[in-house]
Amino acid sequence: MEATLRSFGKRFQVKMKTQILPGKGFISDNDSYQFGTSGHEEMLFSEHAEGTLIDYTYQVTIHKKWLRIIALPLLRWYSMKYWEKAVIDQLKKILEK
Repeated sequence: MEATLRSFGKRFQVKMKTQILPGKGFISDNDSYQFGTSGHEEMLFSEHAEGTLIDYTYQVTIHKKWLRIIALPLLRWYSMKYWEKAVIDQLKKILEK
């Protein structure tokens, strides 16, 4: 599928090849040629004694050398903190109800 993402105040086209794993999560390979990145994303669920364990990984490759200098600190800190607030904290709130 093709999607539009918004990052750093701009919109970028992304091609996503996603495999839905019913009851287990999803795996997605994402390419943003315009932004100069690609990534492999996995969100997998498994049963745990206290509920469901969520294993999330996103490996990003930055193809443009100049962008690596700027983007690495932002991706390592800012983006992960934002993702934690937008997704993980929301899941925690739902689970606490």
